Amino acid sequence: MCGLHPRVFPGNPIYRSFQLVTSFSTDASEIIMGHRLTSPHLSDSPAVSPPDLTVCIVNWNSYDLLSKCLDSIFSTPCQSTLEIIVVDNNSNDGSAEKVEISYPQIQLIRNMDNRGFGRANNQAIPAGFGRYYLFLNPDTLVLDETFDNMVAFMDAHQDAAVATGKVYESDTRDQIRISYGDRYPSLNVLLLNDLVTLTGLSRLFPNNRLIQRCVWTGYNPEQEQIVAQVTGAFMCVRRQAIEEVGVFDEQFFMYMEETDWCYRFYQAGWRVYYTPASAIVHIGEGSSSLRTDREQLYYQSICAYLYKHHGAISLVAYRVCYYGFVKPMQLLRRGMASLLKTN
Repeated sequence: MCGLHPRVFPGNPIYRSFQLVTSFSTDASEIIMGHRLTSPHLSDSPAVSPPDLTVCIVNWNSYDLLSKCLDSIFSTPCQSTLEIIVVDNNSNDGSAEKVEISYPQIQLIRNMDNRGFGRANNQAIPAGFGRYYLFLNPDTLVLDETFDNMVAFMDAHQDAAVATGKVYESDTRDQIRISYGDRYPSLNVLLLNDLVTLTGLSRLFPNNRLIQRCVWTGYNPEQEQIVAQVTGAFMCVRRQAIEEVGVFDEQFFMYMEETDWCYRFYQAGWRVYYTPASAIVHIGEGSSSLRTDREQLYYQSICAYLYKHHGAISLVAYRVCYYGFVKPMQLLRRGMASLLKTN
């Protein structure tokens, strides 16, 4: 069973619960919720060492999945010390109330609106004291030794700002979902990826190396490796790296915020890793599946990323290609799928 850090128990005099947050700062060096990100100890109890991991989970209307995720965390054998922070983005399914009752040992941050993935995690970061932050989606299940293996990996790789692990698509563990990419998105990378995926070339020629290299993804999931960027569904980040680079860029409501973060760590000289030693199950039925505007949000995040890192020319070129090719192909594929389904 995982051991919660002593400070997170309600009976402990140094326990603090953040039940409602209405305003915050994204500057990692500023005082937020009573302490500084750069101070690993509570000011009123300097003798307590920081936990190994601060587990951060952003939830929106996904309590059934969230409870399974939390249960998997508490049932996972590990020697590492943890603290768990759940940020609820104004769920209307009673998530916050249920977490407060069923999991009193968890820090709960309750928002009055849906602040998205990055902005909500930025609230969890200064509320935590771990040496490392582990960002999880609520629709994930933690597998045995995941925490210990991730802490050991980060301890052994002092150049690592970020690490992710193996992600299974179900608890049968028979199919791996690639949780990392070997390159950062650019205009060419994005358009080549759209070309081979929307035309079906990547599925028609699964063994064609040239075509597969056009797909924006990683390879060799059984091999530990340095990668470019990782999924935010399972992302371990070093506190020191956050202090140096900063937190999530809040212009990304959902999608691309973790890619932007990884790129900023890379620019600062840090490395991003994939290790198969740690593993989770990502069910993929969480908060994002409840939104009907996911496609538009993804497009907006891609545009924001391109403009930020590649400038206005790349942004304009992508928009032209998106509405001239990508969007029509998406509509065509959707129409064909609907036609086949009716027949």
